[in-house]
Amino acid sequence: MTYQLYTKNEIKERPKRKHVTLESYIIGKNAPTVLVCPGGAYRMVSDFNEGKPFALELNKRGYNAFVLFYSIGAGNARYPYPLNDVARALQFIKSKAGELEINADSIALMGSSAGGHLAALFSAQYKKFETEYEGEIYNLKPSALLLTYPVITMGELTHKESRTNLLGALSGKTERDAASVEKIVTADYPPTFMWHNKDDRSVDYRNSVMLKEALDRCGVKNELLLYETGGHGVGLAKGLDADGWIDKAIDFLDSITEKQ
Repeated sequence: MTYQLYTKNEIKERPKRKHVTLESYIIGKNAPTVLVCPGGAYRMVSDFNEGKPFALELNKRGYNAFVLFYSIGAGNARYPYPLNDVARALQFIKSKAGELEINADSIALMGSSAGGHLAALFSAQYKKFETEYEGEIYNLKPSALLLTYPVITMGELTHKESRTNLLGALSGKTERDAASVEKIVTADYPPTFMWHNKDDRSVDYRNSVMLKEALDRCGVKNELLLYETGGHGVGLAKGLDADGWIDKAIDFLDSITEKQ
């Protein structure tokens, strides 16, 4: 089922909000949930390989899942619009928890490539977005974070198209530093699983290494898997070095969920 995340008045204020939607993959059972943010350089939402396939695998392992179609494209993807969308999606899911029979206290974020940056950046800044929604203020901290070949930095090793779409072509050091996840994580950051292919020519694998090093310094539980070959945008990576990564990611998520 597809849910519209913004009201008619909100869409009237910014018409492109009508494209911000949430696709549900619900098993109910008061099970934990994962909100999936596919990649696409903040230019598109790559649901076909980094959205629906992930959601279906999560369902098999006992998780409810939602795929977020967030703000994309020149101008429309500018900070903080996509992060507002993540916040609204989490608020919506939590507000509907009883109706959908999901566990509102256990919602993880999952993101790939630029969607990985979105999920990772939101996890560092979630407190900024805890605004009132339908009369309540919800805790928006993700219970865990699963990242697939993520963009992490807005600095030298960034994916330039993602940076341009998020921050604009003329962004300066202050803006870039503020959106470089490795520079802003704290001990409050959620437990994080990451994987990356070392031959990735779109998003340098050192993005994931930088985040792991930052999380290690902060004492945050994390796991990074590096594979020799496979490139970028490979989704479930069937038949490649990383084949089976999603089982390891969900194992990591299981270990966090069991403690909650």
